[in-house]
Amino acid sequence: MKKVFMLATLVAALASCQSKQPNNVAEIDVIATDLAGIEDITEVYQGTLPAADGPGIDYILTLNEEINWKDTLFTLDIIYIDAKGAGKNMSFSTKGKQQKIHKVVNNHPKKAVKLTPNTGEAPIYFLVVNDTTLRMVNDSLMEVTTDTSYDIVRVDK
Repeated sequence: MKKVFMLATLVAALASCQSKQPNNVAEIDVIATDLAGIEDITEVYQGTLPAADGPGIDYILTLNEEINWKDTLFTLDIIYIDAKGAGKNMSFSTKGKQQKIHKVVNNHPKKAVKLTPNTGEAPIYFLVVNDTTLRMVNDSLMEVTTDTSYDIVRVDK
């Protein structure tokens, strides 16, 4: 929606500054072509991670990335299953900036997503396991060494 409004505003501004030169139409076409390459990418990941005092914590992570404008945001919905008793969940939502990071861990290159909440809370890190799986890790990109899964997987929109 933001892009459509920007394009309409740009075209209106150019139209209001019309001169009688024939190359104005060509300028509008070039601008429209440049804006046509802008696209949004939204990926949604879900999974149930272990909880200390309950059956688990549902994570729903939405990563939004606007390619040409480098606008990378996230929304993380966290649902504590049965936190207030059987069938009574407690949920929280946080938003902020996401950043792709690369580190070498134990002599192996690793890719991860760093989520920095707008609230000032500590960042959350997810290691990129493959094209469809992210794994919650610490800030050194070290994985938890238990049999329990800390993975969330991409779901179709």
